[in-house]
Amino acid sequence: MAKQPLKQETAPATLAPLATLSMEVSYTFHSHLIGRSGQNINRLMEETDTRIHFPDRNRMTGEPKCNNVVIRGQLSNLEKARQRIRMDIPVEIIVDCSSEKISSFGQCSLIDYFSKSYGVLLRFYPKIDGLSCQVNIRGQQYRIHHLKEAVSSFGYLTQTPLESMMMKIETSFDHVWLVRDHVDKIASVTGAGIRCPDVSNLKELPKKYCIWIRGSSVDTVYAASTMLNGLLPMQFMAQMPSERLNRCFLAQAEEADVLFHVETSVLDILTIRLTSYEWNAPFLSLGNSFEILRRCLGLATNQAVVPSLPQTWKTLDFTRNNFLPASKKLLKELSSSHQNSLSPQLGGIVVETPSLSSADGSVGSATLSSPLALTKSCVPASLTASRFDQNSFRRLSDLLETVGLARYSDLFLQNEIDMAMFTTLNDDDLISLGITSFGARKIMLNAIQELRS
Repeated sequence: MAKQPLKQETAPATLAPLATLSMEVSYTFHSHLIGRSGQNINRLMEETDTRIHFPDRNRMTGEPKCNNVVIRGQLSNLEKARQRIRMDIPVEIIVDCSSEKISSFGQCSLIDYFSKSYGVLLRFYPKIDGLSCQVNIRGQQYRIHHLKEAVSSFGYLTQTPLESMMMKIETSFDHVWLVRDHVDKIASVTGAGIRCPDVSNLKELPKKYCIWIRGSSVDTVYAASTMLNGLLPMQFMAQMPSERLNRCFLAQAEEADVLFHVETSVLDILTIRLTSYEWNAPFLSLGNSFEILRRCLGLATNQAVVPSLPQTWKTLDFTRNNFLPASKKLLKELSSSHQNSLSPQLGGIVVETPSLSSADGSVGSATLSSPLALTKSCVPASLTASRFDQNSFRRLSDLLETVGLARYSDLFLQNEIDMAMFTTLNDDDLISLGITSFGARKIMLNAIQELRS
């Protein structure tokens, strides 16, 4: 009997470390991104090999809304998911039209025609005077040319002058604080008129944060909105061994206008958070959030991520140091306000002051000063909404005790998994956490499915 050739064993591939990306998307678009029964977001997660979480609080009546969308996966996949989410967010142009013209065609007829011809959605809001009507024309980022054609066709069909149209960005305190010093420059570059909420008085903040853009064409208002969205805050979070952290990472972060925050997790593992503008990503040669995180995770240079960003962002030509000064200015304003109970709407922009004391360049300690620490509110607004939440973990711990799996509470605590993160886990995630019992995983997956429904 002939001997079978021995099969050559191959070493298992080393999985790249996971990280978390937290980005801002107006909560009004969350249901669109999720889709009916989660179809849209499930497809996106499968195609990008990521886990994506939307805030649980947005489903609760009376709870403050949160714009944070949290993505977890490998570094390159985080960027793929971020791009897909940005491209899937609707674009809505607002025009005023004569109510008489709308009535002559009929709202249903107009909705049907523009849906079939251009793939856009029309919504009508009659004004108090009864003579005019606000018309919202909604299209998609990846089909922006169809939206332009639809707006032009609507103006021609209804004989509506298109000398002035608007866009509305529903956003957060963090975003408004970051963009307010750049509004004049964006208006100058695009020719659009931009109106931002006043956040100069931290004792009297608005309940909602809406930025209004007015211009003479779709190109004008869309370019301005794209630039404003480029100044949205974005945060990475990952874990790394403490011995890998050294002063060069902190220096690179400061040079790239990235806020570098370090905190001790468990044993010799550190949790790092890198926060800056979303538009910070183009500066790959000088180091950006993606590149600094790659170095912190110890990934090879061939695993570097080159983000794909709109050309519009680069036309702003900002000086590099904008995010850190804005963050420090907010902390200074809060410190000088002498308030013990500021509005819970205040952002989670954090400022850290690391102590570099080791002779070998490693970080000896890091202290954190956060604007939120000066408030009585324990509910972060946006930048820190993706943080591990002790209250949310307690709900998870209670759930595990209810289903007879309380022994796993410490495991989830060590991995900084709260109820919000728990609902995003799948079977592979549970196995990677070290939960080998099939019965325990089955019970958890059933609980996750019930929580999602």
